[in-house]
Amino acid sequence: MTPSAHERTLFARLADALIPAADGMPAASAAGAHGPWLDAVLAARPDLVAPLTALFHQADGQPPAEFLARLRAADPLAFGALAEVAAAAYFMNPEVRQRIGYAGQGPHPIDPVPDYLDLLEPVLRRGPIYRPTPGVSGGTTGPQ
Repeated sequence: MTPSAHERTLFARLADALIPAADGMPAASAAGAHGPWLDAVLAARPDLVAPLTALFHQADGQPPAEFLARLRAADPLAFGALAEVAAAAYFMNPEVRQRIGYAGQGPHPIDPVPDYLDLLEPVLRRGPIYRPTPGVSGGTTGPQ
């Protein structure tokens, strides 16, 4: 689903109420959260398309701050979905990530020594211990 121009405008107004410009950071709409970043979020999370579309219909013609306050009190799950989409679209913008000093996820070398060896050390030091298997004749006490 690709939001219509009207839905994008509604989303921009709601997102700006959630993420206003402050401390040198742009508002959500100035960061393009209602444009290609919104499309990217909805492509990654198609389960949020229906709740977001329903919110657009409810929010149409209402002051964003008042609508968000009522939504937060009456339907925290819907508010959470909207806030999640707005924040995700905002932080997908590379300029926003640069301003907060987040370069993104990258590779981190894995320690070649497995960390579970610390847990196994007492077992390895103790050596093998076997218990007889119930119901096995011949008194087998170890692996065969």
